[in-house]
Amino acid sequence: MVKVDDAFQVKYKHGKNEFQVLVDFDKLVEFKKKPQEISVYDVIADIKIFKDQKKGEIVSDNLLRESFGAKDEESIFKEILLKGECQIPTSFLNKIREEKKKQVINYIAENSLNPSNKGRYSYSMIEGEVNKIRYNFNPEQDFLPQAEDIIKLLKKNMPISIEKIILEISIPGRYCGNFYGSFKKLGNIKKEYFDSEGNLKIEIEITESLQDRVIDYIKKNSNNEGSYFIKKNI
Repeated sequence: MVKVDDAFQVKYKHGKNEFQVLVDFDKLVEFKKKPQEISVYDVIADIKIFKDQKKGEIVSDNLLRESFGAKDEESIFKEILLKGECQIPTSFLNKIREEKKKQVINYIAENSLNPSNKGRYSYSMIEGEVNKIRYNFNPEQDFLPQAEDIIKLLKKNMPISIEKIILEISIPGRYCGNFYGSFKKLGNIKKEYFDSEGNLKIEIEITESLQDRVIDYIKKNSNNEGSYFIKKNI
């Protein structure tokens, strides 16, 4: 749980009343994407619902019942977090935007190439071209969709592409537990199922630059019993 001094305020207007809670901003962003997977208690910084947080005025139980009916505490917090607005200082937003920008530039520099000669671009070169675009980075959006937007804009002024491949993988069933979680973060799972012999079949879309890393992961986490091949270039 984030410290109260480092928390941000969420305000929720419900009828004639306003309800305020303190939150960890990063957790709030995650929660809004996956509200069924993240507990509200991992998001809030203080188990209080305020009428006026700056004055320390807490909402009465009677007002909560009048406003939210028979909902339990967790459900009330969930409604406030999902429907309320987070008051975020501009300085903090700018800091996150800069972090997103660095993530995007690093991703493009590591994965892009000049399609005409297959040459790689340096970080500084991508950074210089991105600066010319003056793209407004969204602090609440994952960096990958923004990287895709940037690449489309860069293509107007330079030859650039990110080449991807699809690996078709077969993993013996006894090792399938190793191919969830962190493995799924390596790419975009297109297809996943078990065949008649109990082998886990996965089709994963990855950038070409990650090919060696993914293959190494397959070998290490299947005791060299997993098999793979490049199904197609896209």
